[in-house]
Amino acid sequence: MTERPGYAELVAQAEKAVVAVADPELRRIAFQKVVDDLRASNSTSLLDSASKLIQVLAVVIGVIISVLSFNAARQTEAHAREVEAEAKKLELKKYYDQREEEAAKRQTEAAKPFLELRQKLYLEAVQAAGVLANPKDHTEDETKKAKKRFRELYVAELSLVEGIGVEKGMIGLATAVDPELTTMTKEQKAAYQLAHGLRDSLVKSWGINETVVDNPNR
Repeated sequence: MTERPGYAELVAQAEKAVVAVADPELRRIAFQKVVDDLRASNSTSLLDSASKLIQVLAVVIGVIISVLSFNAARQTEAHAREVEAEAKKLELKKYYDQREEEAAKRQTEAAKPFLELRQKLYLEAVQAAGVLANPKDHTEDETKKAKKRFRELYVAELSLVEGIGVEKGMIGLATAVDPELTTMTKEQKAAYQLAHGLRDSLVKSWGINETVVDNPNR
């Protein structure tokens, strides 16, 4: 950029321009006119430079503002997408949690008849076991009836609902009380297998979970 001339330089230029004017008054007037013109020309040049600089700065600032606005908009959109994705994730989790809760309720309802029957037969098995384990405290007729009921439960009814642990306990008690209780005829074995088949069918048709049945892969 051309350096702005000082006032002394303007004066020197004006004096050089009017040196040929002989009349002092005319030379003074001409000198003042030349100085004014030079100063005006210099001011116009300075204003033009300033105007161009302002225009350039305005363009630069505009570009910067546009870039910042664009980045801010992208960040806002990205944040909005993250919030939306998180909300959908929570909704999906809530949906699956509700489905699992509903499935658990259905399992409980489906298992209710099975568990009620199991509880009833378990109670009868315990009562018979109590008599057989303490024969001296009961009459011969009571012991006989207890053996008969124990055998009925073992061969058929209890086999319909018992868990693996209960089945082993029944065999253990029968072996200790009277080994003949574990010996089954051909017909009794057939009834035993039928009870297991019925049990598996009920479990499947009621949709009962094997963990509830407590006798998986029998």
